[in-house]
Order: sequence, then C-alpha cells, then structure tokens
Amino acid sequence: MKFDNTVVVFKSNNTKHLSVIQEDQTFVTQNGTIKHNDIKTLPTKVKTSKDQEYEVYIPSFDEFILLMKRGPQIIYPKDIGSIIISGNISKFSNILEIGTGSGALTLYLSLILDKDSNLITLDESNKNQRRAKKTIERYISSNHAGTKISEIEYLNLQLSDFIFDDVSNKVDTVITDIPEPWEFFDNNSVKQNLQWVSYLPSITQVQKIVTELSNNKFININVTETLNREWIVDNRIVRPKNEMVGHTGFVVSGRFLFS
Repeated sequence: MKFDNTVVVFKSNNTKHLSVIQEDQTFVTQNGTIKHNDIKTLPTKVKTSKDQEYEVYIPSFDEFILLMKRGPQIIYPKDIGSIIISGNISKFSNILEIGTGSGALTLYLSLILDKDSNLITLDESNKNQRRAKKTIERYISSNHAGTKISEIEYLNLQLSDFIFDDVSNKVDTVITDIPEPWEFFDNNSVKQNLQWVSYLPSITQVQKIVTELSNNKFININVTETLNREWIVDNRIVRPKNEMVGHTGFVVSGRFLFS
C-alpha cells in the first residue's frame, strides 16, 4: 500500500483527527467510516459511509504535536518558538536537552539543526524515550522521507548520575524540561561558553532556577511567558476567539561566558 504507516489528518469542518494509514484498516467517526485502502493520493478528499466529506492530508508540525497521542505533557508550539529565540538557537547549535518527554521539542530540534550538529536528549524514563523515538520516526517518515536530518543521541539516566563533562565538548546549548533543573548544578559546573533555557510551569520553580543560574555566574537571565489568541476573520465578522491558549509555561534563559 503506497501510504502505509503515513501519518495523516482527517478534517471535516473545524474538526481534526490524527491517524496512521494502515492497509485494510478503517477510520471510524460519528460521521461514518473511511477505508484506508480508498486513499490513493495525498492530499485528497474522501466521503464516509454516511456521505460526509473529509479532507485527508499530511499534518503540519503544529497539527502533529497538538493532535498526537502523548504521555508526558508536551511543550506547546508557541513555547517552542520562544525557546528557539531565547536560546539563540540556529542550525549550527549543538544541544543537550534534559527531559525528552513526549519528544515534541526533540522532534523540532532535529528538523532545524544541521545534519552535522549534535543533538543529545536525556531522560530517566525508558518508556518516554521509546515513545519519543517512535513519534519522531513516524513524523519524519511521513513528512521528510529521504531528508538528512540531525541524528539524535539518547541518554537514559537520572540527572543525578549525569556528568556534563562527558558531553561538554559536543554542547553549546542546554535546554531543560524537568521539574527541578537546578539539580544539574549539584554535580556539574560550567566551564565553557553556554546558552541555557529552562521550561517550567510554576513561578516558584522559576525563582529557584534564576537563583541557581545567578549563583553560577550566568548573565542576561530573562523570564518570558507567551500567550496565544487566535482571531476569526471572515466577510461578516472580525473578532478574537472566545478561547485562547494562555499560560502553559515560563521560559527562563541565561548565558554563561567563560573567561
């Protein structure tokens, strides 16, 4: 089957569902069913058994992240943008991610980094990393098949057992998505130029990491929060949507200059 194991969006009106096309399988909805074998091209339009039309297409990154099944809470796309800018991240960056989680940020970093850049992701949970690997592989095979992307090095261990010196020569940026990122400094010190970004849900956590970064002589420490509100624009009305993506997390950034 041409599109076997391809991730797609089934969209009807404003309702979207993420699914994986598999031979002889069926997409089931309250509006009827669609046989995966009937999908011959992408993008396409198909009708259900109840004559309801659906658009079927490969998802954007934003759609994939927000619709995918996940275990740990994801970093929202709006916050990924803030992390990229706050961490001064470019395709030439070499990144240590502490907290693989569901792999949303890991996936985006692998897409934007040069194939020769280093991307190391650490998590204490084998289950998280297995899920993240599967998610990343599935997205890339559907959207970027044959494209050379940055390889990902997975480290499965507790932060308390992690020795930064083991990878420091391959890293110029640290990004954390764990509840207690200040524990990094219990066993490690920074002896090189380094960008630091932490993603945290509560302001008490923010206070602790800001204090720890200050104590370790980081400069340009900054705390931001991104709120996202969509607008409805059509011929009859222009107004903001009633609902919005409000607080999801704080982004704390800082820089260490070695001298």
